[in-house]
Amino acid sequence: MRKLIIVVAVAAVIGIAPAAAGPPDLIVDESFEDGVDGVFDTGAWGITNLPAGHVGPGLNSIIPVGDHWGSGGHWGFEERGLAEPEELYWRYWVKFPNGFYIEPPNRGKLPGIGGLYSLNCRGNRVSTPEEPCYSARMLFSRQYGEPENPLGPDDQTLIGFYTYHVDGPPNRGDIWTWDPTVAMLDHGKWYCVEGHIEMNTPGSNDGVLEGWVDGKEAFEKTDIAFRRANEDWIKVKSFWFDVYYGGTESIVENEIHFDSLAFGPSRVGCDDSEGFTPPFRDDDSSVFEPDIVWLADTGITFGCNPPANDMFCPDDAVTRGQMAAFLTRALDLTTPNGADTFVDDNASVFEQAIEALAAAGITRGCNPPANDMFCPEQRLTRDQMAAFLTRAYGYGPADGDPFVDDDGSIFEDAIEALAAAGVTRGCNPPVNDMFCPTQTLSRGQMAAFLHRANP
Repeated sequence: MRKLIIVVAVAAVIGIAPAAAGPPDLIVDESFEDGVDGVFDTGAWGITNLPAGHVGPGLNSIIPVGDHWGSGGHWGFEERGLAEPEELYWRYWVKFPNGFYIEPPNRGKLPGIGGLYSLNCRGNRVSTPEEPCYSARMLFSRQYGEPENPLGPDDQTLIGFYTYHVDGPPNRGDIWTWDPTVAMLDHGKWYCVEGHIEMNTPGSNDGVLEGWVDGKEAFEKTDIAFRRANEDWIKVKSFWFDVYYGGTESIVENEIHFDSLAFGPSRVGCDDSEGFTPPFRDDDSSVFEPDIVWLADTGITFGCNPPANDMFCPDDAVTRGQMAAFLTRALDLTTPNGADTFVDDNASVFEQAIEALAAAGITRGCNPPANDMFCPEQRLTRDQMAAFLTRAYGYGPADGDPFVDDDGSIFEDAIEALAAAGVTRGCNPPVNDMFCPTQTLSRGQMAAFLHRANP
């Protein structure tokens, strides 16, 4: 459902009123249910529909092999008959799919704010007194800040701001990556990204940029000059839906997924629901929804966002501690009195579940041969999950060799037993001749495994 809300002095409204859950002063609250037709005013290109976004349909920006451009589009205030504001908050959901790859030292741009009153402040053309401008796009990178800084892993992407401002470098925008403990995004998972810009007092260095990921503060800078003393007419000109791969051309076909764009004069927040099918608001577009609902109905899961617990986080990784809790509930296991098998779970909320798993012989530890540790915070891999389930449900040895990628795994027998029992079908449909044993297990995948193990 499209919601383009224009707030002016006479409170003229175009389209449908905003959802009650959102801020009352939103200028735009766009679900992309109908694609991008009519959303952007100028330069809307390269954006295709994504059938399964964060909530309902979303958008897909494809960066082809050997190319830089993903997509572009401006939502302009003047074009909508609005005064350009001095301040704006925005929010959208973004996902870097599994397989997204940045060849070092490249990086790229994501949607953000445009203050483009000329051809400057893009393409390495900076603001000048003759051609003043600024821009505050988001960025994606594998590096913490400047090119000489260390790299992050292949399967995570760091976000930040790429900003042209008065005091910036002479031949490009400034690179301001966000706090990596908050803004290093796992591939294959949706994230809520919020931003805030406040223009500086003309001639002063008091402009503001802020950023949040999933509601957590990730960036704040309060000493920026977007405009000079005689440039008070420069304000927030547009929201710029720009995707660009910088440096050399992309060596793979990259995709970046978007959903639920909203902006207005106050903090937007991450609630992008327009109603949902209970019990969880974030699984309606997941292939694992029936399994997740079964998990909730049987009391094996309560959700991932207490105390509300109206989200399941299907794309999040499962830790070994969480898996202990899921299996303990699924099998109705109890913890022996005084059990203390492992030295590293005393501070874990999952200690009782871990001890129950150990007593039942389902886990042996994570540091053989001593096996006095469980590693509760460690992410669970698919082959480890196979071993847990095989022991938990007593699956016996199986004939055959259904997968081509598990021959070197110490868990090969468990993987094949899982396949024979119909609990796993593979990881590369429709061929399904691979199991991806070392791939991190997601909560959605875990729901499917447990549901098949408990028909």
